[in-house]
Amino acid sequence: MNIKYCVWDVGQAIYPYTLNYLNQWALSKTTDKAGFIDKGGVKKFNYNPYMSGQINDEQFCQNLCQEYNIPFDNKTKIEINKALHQGVGKFFTETMDTMEFLSKQGIENCILSNALPMLQSTAPEQVKSQFRFASYKLKLLKPNPKIYEAVRRQLGCDFKEMIFIDDKEKNVLSAQSLGINGIVFNKNTIKKDCQNIIQNSNFPISIHTKGR
Repeated sequence: MNIKYCVWDVGQAIYPYTLNYLNQWALSKTTDKAGFIDKGGVKKFNYNPYMSGQINDEQFCQNLCQEYNIPFDNKTKIEINKALHQGVGKFFTETMDTMEFLSKQGIENCILSNALPMLQSTAPEQVKSQFRFASYKLKLLKPNPKIYEAVRRQLGCDFKEMIFIDDKEKNVLSAQSLGINGIVFNKNTIKKDCQNIIQNSNFPISIHTKGR
């Protein structure tokens, strides 16, 4: 069965991402630096309600500030948005090259991300709007198998006609359990991994993971 779609994660697969800028901002604003450090900073914050679309931008910012004792005013949301965008790195050359290769094979590039809604504009232009899937729109989070089923339904294909690429092995394993071709992202091997799956798409699916 031929591959029709390649579904990419975004952060750490299309571009590097860090919360360090948000952490620096929050540390500079908190009224309780000792408490902030004791909680492990913003990397330990629960982003799931925001990423799954349960709360909006305003509520997310308010919850973040409440958790870390940060005064909230009319500039806070803008500052958080800026700090989140500062964490977005340049697109991986290897990913862009692989996307171009896949496109030339007639395979449509898609994205599926446990996304922070504020970062929705950071996807590459190579991915058409109708093929951009996000957790906050689907109201589901990876690795829940239901999120891959939701994407498959919208694409109108079989699981075996999909490749799924993510930097987190648990997300790839969940997709693979449904019959999706899975790759744990490694920028040094990603193009070769995709080539191997395309060449062997008529054979039983095997997962490509780190250290295997």
